[in-house]
Amino acid sequence: MQVFGIVGWKNNGKTTLVERLIANLTQRGYKVGSIKHAHHDVDLDQPGRDSYRHRAAGASETMLATGKRWALMHEYGAEPEASLEQLVTHFSACDLVIVEGYKQATHNKIEVIREVNKNGLLADQVPNIKAIATNLDTVESDLPILDLNNIEQITDWLLQETGLSTPIASPTNLNDCYDPAQNLMLAQTVWDNMQQQVQAHGRQHLLDLDQCHNLVLANDIVSHFDSPRFDNVAVDGWAIKHTDLEANNYCLPAMDGEANAGAVNNLVLTSGHCLRVFTGARMPSGADTIVMQEDVEGRENKCHFHPHTKANTNWRPRGEDVRKGDIILAKGQSLRPQDIGLAAATGHTQLPVYEPVKVALFSTGDEVYEIGSKLPDNGIYDVNRYLLKALYQDLHCEVTDLGIIADDYDSLYAALSNAAHNHDLIVTSGGASTGDHDHIHQVLNNLGQVYAWRVAIKPGRPLAFGTLNNDQTLFLGLPGNPVAANVCSLMFGAPLIKALAGAGWQRPTCYPQKLGFNLNKKSGRREWIRVFPETQADGSVMLKRSATHGSGILTSMTKAHGLVEVAEDITYIAAGSEVDYIPFSQFGIQA
Repeated sequence: MQVFGIVGWKNNGKTTLVERLIANLTQRGYKVGSIKHAHHDVDLDQPGRDSYRHRAAGASETMLATGKRWALMHEYGAEPEASLEQLVTHFSACDLVIVEGYKQATHNKIEVIREVNKNGLLADQVPNIKAIATNLDTVESDLPILDLNNIEQITDWLLQETGLSTPIASPTNLNDCYDPAQNLMLAQTVWDNMQQQVQAHGRQHLLDLDQCHNLVLANDIVSHFDSPRFDNVAVDGWAIKHTDLEANNYCLPAMDGEANAGAVNNLVLTSGHCLRVFTGARMPSGADTIVMQEDVEGRENKCHFHPHTKANTNWRPRGEDVRKGDIILAKGQSLRPQDIGLAAATGHTQLPVYEPVKVALFSTGDEVYEIGSKLPDNGIYDVNRYLLKALYQDLHCEVTDLGIIADDYDSLYAALSNAAHNHDLIVTSGGASTGDHDHIHQVLNNLGQVYAWRVAIKPGRPLAFGTLNNDQTLFLGLPGNPVAANVCSLMFGAPLIKALAGAGWQRPTCYPQKLGFNLNKKSGRREWIRVFPETQADGSVMLKRSATHGSGILTSMTKAHGLVEVAEDITYIAAGSEVDYIPFSQFGIQA
């Protein structure tokens, strides 16, 4: 006996579809049962009826039998509500039980959509939704999309899905561009190919320290001297020799003078005395302890110390931070403000750094128009060029904007050929798919080498990667969808930039975080889900996403603070599970 569910938001036509399915299946000769889950207290009986009186008297189960039907009513009392699996056992033998409701149960389901709900698709929130039945043409999903008005199609699909009928030609693989027959490349294979092909461009120069921020260090940096250069005082207070305290009943006379930071003096502590010192001053000879001024009481040129004063505190020995000759900054690291500070502390005025990566950027598409121009009915503004230019500048690249290139082979060939001679990486958006007007793959194949094309990822399936100019210039062909172009730039473009800049191959770092919603996903592809952290009433943080998060919804990126990466073999993640979170902040993008 098979069990299959019909779910949907309120008033979307679940009951109507169940009714039509039962009728159609029955006409085809199948024996069908049904379960309707109600969220309110429904009573099939009425006060005054004999059966009702039986129940009121305390019967735990009451059967009402007539010549046409019988019904068994079970009173839960203090018992928990029965699970769907328990309820199904009460059915006599049948081919299929259709369940309306029970969204969170694990049986397979169809989601019904007549109106898009502000809370998004249930398919993204509850387990095991296998298809969507809708009369809308605006629903975006990788699940099979069934015509809500075509009950024959829905019934055929249901029978095939449950194995109650032999396979049929239609609608197999509806809307499934990730079917194994597509021979898509795995994301890891693309990364492996990229890592094999990319090399640091090697161009370096010596820059003043204040020009090195965010650039990549071209050589190891060695300290010229110890840091600190001498034993020095860490707090304002009094210098003492600790053994003098007990010998003098914790009261020491103060010496004349004081030790100041920057003063040219090498003061010597007189035995049995204390000396006034200030932060940064050279440690007086003979002293082994600095006592904070707040912990000392001064009376009549004498200082009184606490008996529990600790020895060897509040001063820094020479070379505590860095020793002369130590490597303080390593080749290949991106220089942060604290790295610049350490270089300054050890006497470096200039550093050898790699030049920024040179990126050529252009958009393709005859439907794409420059912002500010008059937009025809079938035109769209060039979002990607502006989005990607800002993104690659955030990745510290030197970006050349080559504008919009026409969707024809010759124009693309000329643009790629010219840009390859003076850039490290060429980035395009659009034209990388398999349509009649998508020429990127053909041009790249004829002009250079193709190492990746059409990848099992979402978003970004049409991604392309290759080399030009005898493997000296890398090529990254991004999808035309702005969300996909953005995400693929972070997941594939950023590692290329780091490696080209001399920082080595580094994939974005994932951090553990808890998911705040149920997630369904197709097997066989890697996905990146746009999310933002939300603090819960108990103070915990959960990752959420906007209700509208289709691959064409750019606001799902503007609201996001990062991405959740979901591997190919995962098909469902329950809310509260720990996931791999990639915050945008690691790319220099502010939340």
